[in-house]
Amino acid sequence: MKKRILKKLRAKAGETLAETLIALLISALALMMLAGAITAASNVLSKSKNSMNTYNTETLSGVIGAWETAASTVLK
Repeated sequence: MKKRILKKLRAKAGETLAETLIALLISALALMMLAGAITAASNVLSKSKNSMNTYNTETLSGVIGAWETAASTVLK
């Protein structure tokens, strides 16, 4: 592998157009996959935040309701 790379670096001929286009295509596909992964992660994070906010709101309202019930019982 190392010999092949060194041979290519020392060669006077450059890369062919086909090799360059294939490398460009692979790079573009990798960037598209990365963008898709970032978008998916962002969606998951948003849904998770919404779920936690809903859970916390319901839990907090239950605790406040219990305190109000306990306070009204004590004050009677």
